Amino acid sequence: MSSTEEIHMIREVAIRYIGARRRAPAKITSPDQVAGYLRRRIRDDAREHFVAIYLVGRHRPIADSIVSIGTATASLVHPREVFQPAIALGACALLIGHNHPSGDPTPSAEDLEVTKRLAEAGRILGVNLLDHVVWARSGVFHSIRESHPAHLSAAG
Repeated sequence: MSSTEEIHMIREVAIRYIGARRRAPAKITSPDQVAGYLRRRIRDDAREHFVAIYLVGRHRPIADSIVSIGTATASLVHPREVFQPAIALGACALLIGHNHPSGDPTPSAEDLEVTKRLAEAGRILGVNLLDHVVWARSGVFHSIRESHPAHLSAAG
């Protein structure tokens, strides 16, 4: 078996394994779906969890990854950790999100800066960042796509 065939086989096994474990919607098209999925995925809300949801065509989720677990007030995120699984899985797009243990989903200046940096990395790699959703356990959430669309649009 060639190395290319091995890579394709590993990718397919990863998609099937991860997809079988998660009860993800067939399609994620709105911030409330993202927030609901992430609230079900993350049970420990005492610390910030930064999560990426990897999508193939038509916004169908194929996997997710807890990229970072931080403190009660911060989580470190680097594009390398976000996009490495996206490339390995052959994702076309991704959604990101993180919780605010404080209960206030208003994005911080750091949240907005991370969004811009990840959107730019995604443009370079050809994996579109569709939204960054900040959520709280209570059910409230904030979509950066809806409130700050320039942070996800093409660099000027």
